[in-house]
Amino acid sequence: MLLRCGAVRYKAEGKPMLKAECFCRECQYTTGGNSLLLMAMPADGFAITKGAVKGFKRDDLEKGVTREFCADCGTHLATRAPGLKWR
Repeated sequence: MLLRCGAVRYKAEGKPMLKAECFCRECQYTTGGNSLLLMAMPADGFAITKGAVKGFKRDDLEKGVTREFCADCGTHLATRAPGLKWR
């Protein structure tokens, strides 16, 4: 998959574990006020194949997630939630 500026590429393989729309406040901050459409993929099937991402985690949240962005253009690429387990 090619992102907006082309500096980062990734692959996501496997069956999605979840498709959802999130309305939490943190997701609203990420989108500029709207909900966030998301698809959870198996971690072992997701890989950055070109470039590098920059992570950001809010320190003021007890269970804050790490948002990953393209370091060049700022496109939101992934969210990593600690302790999230799927069966």
